[in-house]
Amino acid sequence: MSELNNQNTDTPLPEPTKPRSDDCCGGGSCCPCVWDEYRVARKAWIISVQKSEVLEKSN
Repeated sequence: MSELNNQNTDTPLPEPTKPRSDDCCGGGSCCPCVWDEYRVARKAWIISVQKSEVLEKSN
């Protein structure tokens, strides 16, 4: 989860790319699923964008 380590900088993380429909097997047995990884990366991205906006407002 290196995405979470970048949260202390004022530059937001790059927005994660949504998995293509054929990236997921649909079987439910992959651990982690590409969608699980995407959700984790997206949450980290949203947090980094919010922190960046707060830092911009404080400057």
